[in-house]
Amino acid sequence: MEPVAYLDAIARDSRMLLDAARGALDEPVRACPQWDVADVVAHIGVVWRWAADTVERGAETASGERPTSAERSAPPEDWQEGSLLPWAAAGAERLLYVLGEVDPDVGCWTFGMPRTARFWFRRQALETAMHAWDVGMAAGVPVALETTLAADGVDEFLTLGLARHLSRQPGTWNGESVHLHRTDGEGEWLVRLGPDGALDVTRAHGKGDVAMRGSAVDLWLWSTNRRTLDETGIEVFGDAAIAARWSEQISF
Repeated sequence: MEPVAYLDAIARDSRMLLDAARGALDEPVRACPQWDVADVVAHIGVVWRWAADTVERGAETASGERPTSAERSAPPEDWQEGSLLPWAAAGAERLLYVLGEVDPDVGCWTFGMPRTARFWFRRQALETAMHAWDVGMAAGVPVALETTLAADGVDEFLTLGLARHLSRQPGTWNGESVHLHRTDGEGEWLVRLGPDGALDVTRAHGKGDVAMRGSAVDLWLWSTNRRTLDETGIEVFGDAAIAARWSEQISF
């Protein structure tokens, strides 16, 4: 996706997230254990500001260490709807402004590739969309995920988020393979899990120990442990026990 498409997604999904949160700050969020909607809003408001700071500092952060949490703007102590939501909205506006002004190819600190501001367009669009979905489900006002963005979310999770999970659980997997096949557009991934925390992802057709066929949205929500297989239209072929282990051990 091009940077302008990511900007449009951030604008749309941040608005839907905050609209869904209104009147539902105390509702528990299934995908984020021990968090309620207010916690998600506070989290995303901090992340929006932190990402904007990182991009705005550009070359200053390009070869340095991760910006520390002390540089993030904290949410208001009074976590009431009247103060938390406007504070979060201001964070989204700042992120959109900074990304709208920056050259996507300028260097800055990232925790993935590319090592440019372009990384943050994608990361923030996907972070915002996923948490908008989380908040919508908690509030009882489901937020629809855009199909192209969801496919991008599958790809980013498999190549970035999943690696972080495996690095924390190096003895969990021993070379099992999962083939994900998108049925509503182009997109196939062959994922090999382990051993020793290793990860190999190939964006191509291939035979895995288990194959999962479904829409981009269903694959994204299942792979990040937002929905169970029974809650999706995903078809499973092969060793279903591997898919069950994924659901038990992997989240995002």
